[in-house]
Amino acid sequence: MIRNDPGEERQNSIPAAESNQTMNLSSQHLKRSSASRLPKNFDYRLLDTGNFSKLEQLGPHRVIRPAPQAIWPNRLAEEEWQQAEAEYQYFKGKPSGGKWSFYTNLPSMGWTIRFADLVFKINPTGFGHIGLFPEQASNWLWIQERIRQNRDVNVLNIFGYTGASTLAAASAGARVTHVDASRPSVTWARRNLELSGLNDRPVRWIVDDVLKFLKREHRRGTCYDAIVMDPPTFGRGAKNEVWKIEKDLPELMTLCRAVLSAKPRFLLISTHTPGFSALTLENMLLTYLVEPGTGSLESDEMRIHDTGSGLNLPSGFYSRWQCKHRGK
Repeated sequence: MIRNDPGEERQNSIPAAESNQTMNLSSQHLKRSSASRLPKNFDYRLLDTGNFSKLEQLGPHRVIRPAPQAIWPNRLAEEEWQQAEAEYQYFKGKPSGGKWSFYTNLPSMGWTIRFADLVFKINPTGFGHIGLFPEQASNWLWIQERIRQNRDVNVLNIFGYTGASTLAAASAGARVTHVDASRPSVTWARRNLELSGLNDRPVRWIVDDVLKFLKREHRRGTCYDAIVMDPPTFGRGAKNEVWKIEKDLPELMTLCRAVLSAKPRFLLISTHTPGFSALTLENMLLTYLVEPGTGSLESDEMRIHDTGSGLNLPSGFYSRWQCKHRGK
């Protein structure tokens, strides 16, 4: 499906508890918050948040984008925000949701940023996206770690967008099938692979409606050791098929089960859909794809560390599972 929503963030809170339980919860929260800090070898930084906006440094360029969950005031001086070279704003009634205002001449063909050894093309899009979801950074590292533990892994990345998870998996040694209904997104992903020097890696590129692709793979008897998915809230397929996550997610999970190998290695699902939660995604994994107790399951909010305030910006949810056994 083609990503068709600016999909932003939701925030959870930790309930009050007895004093000793509160200490445990606080320690856990601090540990999770520290994990949200982006790697030093990532050319992206969240400089500040507040007043429903976020100030981002994308390599050499600085932009402002909406952040509906940032209801607190910003911390950096206004002069820092005024250094932004572009700003995206929402407008009611506009089909794409909003528009960019450019204050300097940004490169018309985009520019690149690095994440460790991976290179991603950045380019502002009509929906306010930039071609990358930085909140997924911890998931890219997790994917690489799982593959390095298991070696030969056949990974399916559906709703693959511009390929960050595909590149993470391929760089670690996996065979990857990348599926997205948007041909421009798949072209962008292939370009990212080239920029990263991974042309020789075994990646299969598919432009197709995800549900139709999964049905076809099932008929062929194709199975995958790992599945990564980031389904949009709403979208349209390659032939104008309509996707609505609250209606179509159960069918998607059922079809994923049909193409999952007998000994799966790992699973990862994430979303930016308002009204969903990490627990929602965890329940979907347990209901459709894995049995309780067969591996370790981790579910949480995706977040980005705000270097200006020290806060963390909530940016969606994930649930991920890995098997107990390692290697072949």
